[in-house]
Amino acid sequence: MPTKLSGRTALLAATAAIAALAATIPAIAAAQSVAPDDDAKDSSGGPQASASPPGIRPAKSQAKPAEAIPGGRKGPPGMPQSIRWTEDWSKVPAADAPFIEKIRHIPLDVEDDVYLSIGGEARVYYTNWHHANLGRTANDSNDPVQSRLRLIGDLHLGQNLRAYVELGDNREYDEQYATAPNRDKLDVYQAFLDVTVPLGDAGKITVRPGRFEMPLGNGKLAGVREGLNMRFTYQGVRATYILPGKVSVDVFATRPVAITPGTFDDEGDKSKVFHGVYVSAPNTVAGFGTDLYWYEMKRETANLREGSGADDRSTYGARLWKRNAQVDFDLEGALQRGTFADQDIRAWGVLFEAGYTWPALPMKPRLGLRANAFSGDDDLSDGKAGTFVAASPRLPLFSEAAFFNFSNLMDLYPSVTLKPVNNLTIMAGPDFLWRQSKADGVYIGPTGSSFAPYEGSRFIGTDLNLEASWQATSRLAFRLFETYFKPGDDFAEAGAKKGNYFGIMSNYRF
Repeated sequence: MPTKLSGRTALLAATAAIAALAATIPAIAAAQSVAPDDDAKDSSGGPQASASPPGIRPAKSQAKPAEAIPGGRKGPPGMPQSIRWTEDWSKVPAADAPFIEKIRHIPLDVEDDVYLSIGGEARVYYTNWHHANLGRTANDSNDPVQSRLRLIGDLHLGQNLRAYVELGDNREYDEQYATAPNRDKLDVYQAFLDVTVPLGDAGKITVRPGRFEMPLGNGKLAGVREGLNMRFTYQGVRATYILPGKVSVDVFATRPVAITPGTFDDEGDKSKVFHGVYVSAPNTVAGFGTDLYWYEMKRETANLREGSGADDRSTYGARLWKRNAQVDFDLEGALQRGTFADQDIRAWGVLFEAGYTWPALPMKPRLGLRANAFSGDDDLSDGKAGTFVAASPRLPLFSEAAFFNFSNLMDLYPSVTLKPVNNLTIMAGPDFLWRQSKADGVYIGPTGSSFAPYEGSRFIGTDLNLEASWQATSRLAFRLFETYFKPGDDFAEAGAKKGNYFGIMSNYRF
């Protein structure tokens, strides 16, 4: 009778196996802990881990040729990326290249731009929550191990036709309670066509039908959900126009993919619709980039503090951003309108993040400041729904622990980022949290379940955060997270408990 593999044993065994595999394969380039669009390894101080998904940085404000693929430019040639379809494997590998490099570009014709690329991912993530929902419910501690496997086939038929398929298998071991997006046996994770039509001398439009990931802008309000095995994916069509260095326009009409734990049984969620337009232009105002967007999320049923019912929510937003070797700046504002359970939606959000880096100093220090505010409901009886609800939130905006949802929340997070060596990045700082409205509650985690409104201070408490990222090779990375939450006195009297989160992740991409 086989014995059950414990979560910690599985973590150690899988990590050792990944490390052993990586050790047998020479790196194709210098180790990196910077972004796809930051291929100069010493060009900036360290990843804005709190501003973007792991491995993804906000686009540089400098005008550069953009690839006409949905989502923006490709990454540096021959480098695995977090968003896998941004990778560039167009270069023919050398005749004596290792097998794992050769399968990333398998020529199918005498022309170099007709090829098949085969890749994959193996990720193991151990997480340990003490009071994952801060005591809102009993028995809320959990210490599962996630395993994520991916197999990718990327077929390029010239410059203007591409077919991409990604299979995924997702497991969760030793959990005290299940997290649904961590459990999905073998299924089609992404599958789409890219059909590109040149327009004029430089512009291109690419139409992408199928199933795909779709982070928008800085990925905060419409992100990827990297902390769980299954990212947010959508089924439908996306069209992207890019005029290099000038403007990009995204138009999309999709349904979020409903995750079910069986094999080959995921499908578009018939109870939800997500569509919209996102426009981005670099260097439009004094060297700053500007984004404008509108998108609508329709849900047949939603449960919020204001009640239960259909939610038809439009988000109108604008963003001002800039990034160079010293300065990064990102300011975004969003208004939400629509109807929820026969109530008019009147919600808003403001997101700010900035930092200054000293790239010439030892450890390339970056001092950063983040400040966000998302509306709550001031009056549950006035017929208006004032609580902000993000379409596909990237909850690590606050910390990897994801103790809090965006709704009715304000925070102030000063941080320091250091790079002791080129491929190691450490970020730490306290995150101070408040309710935006005292009449509304505190919303917890991905589900948005909330503590009831309580009397007293708006102050919620403080997260103490530590994050470390080590890019061991071009394919193998490790990340460590620690967050300790101490509730304020009034929140503690309302039932909140101290929380602690520890996570360690190993990720191998080829």
